[in-house]
Amino acid sequence: MKFGLPKAPEFAAPRLSPPGRIAWWLAALLVGCWLTAGGASAANFTATLDRDSTYVGEPVTLTLTFEGGSPRAFPSLSVAGARLQGMGTQQQISFVNGQGSRSEVHTYQLTPLQVGEIVVPAMKAEIGGQTFNTPALKLVVLKPGTPPPAASAGNGELAFVRLVLPKTEAYVGEVLPGQLEIYLRDSVLQMKDFQLTPLQAEGFTVGKMSEAQHRQARVGNFNYTVVPLPMAFTAVKAGTLSLGPAACTMTLLLGPPNFFGQPTRHQQASLASEPVTVKALPLPRDGVPPGFSGAVGSFSMQVEVAPTNIAVGDPITVKVQVSGRGAVDAVTLPTQTGWDQFKAYPPTSNFEGGDQSGQSGTKSFALTVVPQNMEVRELPPFVFSYFDPELKKYQTLTHPAVPLTIRPSTASLPPPTLSNANAAADATPARGQDIVHIKARPGAVATFRRPLVTQAWFLGLQIVPVGAWLALLISRRRQEMLARNPRLRRQRQVEQVIRDGLQELDRAARANEGEKFFATLFRLLQEQLGERLDLPASAITEAALDERLRPGQWPETVVAEVHQLFHACNQARYSRTSSAAELASLGAMAGKVLATLKNLPT
Repeated sequence: MKFGLPKAPEFAAPRLSPPGRIAWWLAALLVGCWLTAGGASAANFTATLDRDSTYVGEPVTLTLTFEGGSPRAFPSLSVAGARLQGMGTQQQISFVNGQGSRSEVHTYQLTPLQVGEIVVPAMKAEIGGQTFNTPALKLVVLKPGTPPPAASAGNGELAFVRLVLPKTEAYVGEVLPGQLEIYLRDSVLQMKDFQLTPLQAEGFTVGKMSEAQHRQARVGNFNYTVVPLPMAFTAVKAGTLSLGPAACTMTLLLGPPNFFGQPTRHQQASLASEPVTVKALPLPRDGVPPGFSGAVGSFSMQVEVAPTNIAVGDPITVKVQVSGRGAVDAVTLPTQTGWDQFKAYPPTSNFEGGDQSGQSGTKSFALTVVPQNMEVRELPPFVFSYFDPELKKYQTLTHPAVPLTIRPSTASLPPPTLSNANAAADATPARGQDIVHIKARPGAVATFRRPLVTQAWFLGLQIVPVGAWLALLISRRRQEMLARNPRLRRQRQVEQVIRDGLQELDRAARANEGEKFFATLFRLLQEQLGERLDLPASAITEAALDERLRPGQWPETVVAEVHQLFHACNQARYSRTSSAAELASLGAMAGKVLATLKNLPT
């Protein structure tokens, strides 16, 4: 049957107040102009079913989405063996990262009328001068009462997970690369709160998990975004082993997006993969090379020996670098045969991974050996053996012998031989003397020096560290006292300010700089009076002095002199000029008044 385009509902503005209605229409007009001018995203046409299987008479939802505008002509829709019913049309506008999109979504209820496979045929639509084709969609219809088909990933679920291995047969110790793949349907806008439970992997060691580049895939009738999580597995015992299932939980953010491109729905999902059976094979017992230390993979080796010209007992450093694919981090150096004439010390090692999952890399060893005699002429060949799972046989890497030049050391030289005459003289025993004669003269006599502990300058020098310690202690106690007494700390600071300020007054008076003189004088009065009255210096004025000073608190003569100095400062603001003599007189008066204020009670 054919089904035409249902009539779209009429568009009406929401009921708002007059100012709100005007703002709403202006916003709609701006968005429409922006989309019409080409601000919208690229056009597209898709068709989807909400699931791949159903029963006779049980409806499914068919969705046709036109992105980037309306189609020039609505595609002809005919589905044999099913009844179609239009569910309505939605106009959607969204913004994501500054990009706007406009789409039309047409939904239909498709009700199957017969058992079997129903096919929604491919459709074609033209949007914005571009032609788009959708693939045919298949729907499996079952008879009511029939058991549902076995659940399998990709039957239209919003998300599912798969555990993928390149092969299911591996040797013990072989690194088996694999990855956990998370499939998210195209209706899922975002995934968050992802939690992976520990993977069931008895008989395996599991490497670190990383995240690879996402890709797109089509499974059944749906498009999915695939999130690969590579990891590596290593079998540690032989036999038939089970890997998985891998279980995880997440929150799926679903569309359609709102005006700002944000998801409008969310759904919790708990996913689990099917377990994978792996057959772990033991390493062959035939052809095992001597010194094989259990390395499995594909490797290369580099060896450096230095120095090669040494003395007996000097150390030689042997650097071995093993690179390749496999469990490189677990590689150990085998015991070398034919190195009996060297004393070998335990090696140090360092591993550098070649990828995030640890399936490849380079392991470097530094081995120290010491030749035991001068008969050594070379460092024997260095041999490293491993099992290659691809070739299914053992391989041996050999570095050739390194020539050495061994010199005798000082400790290894024989003692010097004596000449015949000296030997005969030494062989003759010296005549012994029973009694040693007393010396007639004592010879040179050394001067006896007094011990330092009995000298005054040395004893005085011991006082220096004690004095330095006492000075530091007194300075520390003084700092602590000032920290506990902010009033005393401010008094010390004001005293320093007054000393420096009186010197500035004297220089300004001699230079006849009236403006600078009176500015400095006013600042000094504020600092000294603020400290005495326990007020901020900026709050001290002539009027504030009268308000804060209690009657009889200070002598009236001092208060009068302070008013006189304030009056002089105020008159200076009205461009009154003063001679150098007048400034010097005021400076002397200021010094006397400030000294008096310093000793007045607070």
